[in-house]
Amino acid sequence: MSYFLTSRIVDTVLAIWQRIPGPVIHNLDKARMLKRIFWHLNVDGVPGDYIEFGVAHGHSLRAAEIAEKKSSSKAMGVNQIKRQLFGFDTFERFVSDSSIDVHPTWDGTAFNVGYEKVSKRFRGRDNVCLIQVDANTLSSETSIVPAANFGISNKAAVVLFDMDLYAPTLAALFWSRQLLQQGTFLIFDEFFSFSGDSSKGESRALREFLVKFPDIKLRDFASYGCGGKVFVVDFSKSA
Repeated sequence: MSYFLTSRIVDTVLAIWQRIPGPVIHNLDKARMLKRIFWHLNVDGVPGDYIEFGVAHGHSLRAAEIAEKKSSSKAMGVNQIKRQLFGFDTFERFVSDSSIDVHPTWDGTAFNVGYEKVSKRFRGRDNVCLIQVDANTLSSETSIVPAANFGISNKAAVVLFDMDLYAPTLAALFWSRQLLQQGTFLIFDEFFSFSGDSSKGESRALREFLVKFPDIKLRDFASYGCGGKVFVVDFSKSA
């Protein structure tokens, strides 16, 4: 094949690919990652629910809902493990009182969708529960809101943190500690944000959480999309 022909083909493919919006590419790769995670959980027989902080339009929650149903194989003996899916969000705006959370993009309502609209998207899905709450109110230095208050009775198989900012992510991590088990997947959707500054955002929240609770050890699992990072909880390292 001539250089002229191959270069024209490549240019055409690139022209199409580079016109795909960044958020679409990111969300598609996140959906692929969720499929991988649910498959791993079912292969290992890990029970537990799916918890998501930062529902926004509901794209991630929809991907998780589908993956929960489709990540099994009768031929291979990998059974579906039925799970409840809980989505936490203000459904109004980004919320943080921390000065280190000042960001040129995540500072208002641009990424948020109202509760009524999102709830209509999941109408009829009995295993999906949307909870309108500010994550900052879930935990403090002296108290943690019991998961049972939200109808959560199982441990978590997956916890997705997609609030982008440090303060609400840290509060959600503290709250989620009561649900962690061996094999829980922790997903951080904007782990490399704030220009890669590890003293800000989700990265700082995770570091402070692990310092506070040294019994919780993590294994690096994968990266995805435009800056997502996945870890798996390994309590065996504490033994």
